[in-house]
Amino acid sequence: MTNIQSSYSPPPSAHSSFPQDPAEFDADSRISFDKLNQKFILETEDDKGQPLEFEYDDALKRWIPVVDDDLLEQQRAAYAVQGVDESEPVQAGKKRKKVEYVNGEEETGGRLNPKQAKPTKAPAERKNTAVYITNLPIDPPATSDEIHDVFSKCGVIAEEIDGKKHRIKLYTDESGNFKGDALVLYFRAESVDLAVQMLDDTELRFGDRSNGKMRVAPADFSYKQQKDAPPKSNNKDKKKIIKKTQKLNK
Repeated sequence: MTNIQSSYSPPPSAHSSFPQDPAEFDADSRISFDKLNQKFILETEDDKGQPLEFEYDDALKRWIPVVDDDLLEQQRAAYAVQGVDESEPVQAGKKRKKVEYVNGEEETGGRLNPKQAKPTKAPAERKNTAVYITNLPIDPPATSDEIHDVFSKCGVIAEEIDGKKHRIKLYTDESGNFKGDALVLYFRAESVDLAVQMLDDTELRFGDRSNGKMRVAPADFSYKQQKDAPPKSNNKDKKKIIKKTQKLNK
């Protein structure tokens, strides 16, 4: 028997006699518990002696009429449309392509616009390949070599075009003193997540907590403190980077 909520309402007198407190269900001979569906079932009759069945809805805290399969089939037959096979899957209607016409004309009398705009693809999202580090040791100040030795464990750190040094930037104050912040640019975006997971809240130098533990986070170039991040490469620089990338991947 299929449990479906129906719009049928029993006579007020019969419904008002149903116990509403689950603690009272055991004392009512009309009520049994369906172990399969984990619901209380109440069986009774209407004024004409026809059997009725209700199930108790724990969420609504009331009895809901149950419609059996035979009645469901009768309802389907009553609403069936002649010549329509309801077992066939519904096919979505094809959308008609919108055509633009010049001078705001409609299809009647208008000329097809030869320069109908084609949909433009959304630009691909640029992946972040840099991490921003704070709380680095400042006495003595951390060096690029120290940072490279630790952070290169999480991936290949990008190099400058000339290949003479890695792309690690140390930030200083107006007096030229190291602030304890640095930017590391990786070769691949996957290294960023790995660096955050492995190195955040750790020590650059073992046992040195003079400036606290390092904090490592994906670089956010919208911050003013990172406005001087490495500039975009021009076409010539990109070709050099591609050649170096091919060498690294061999």
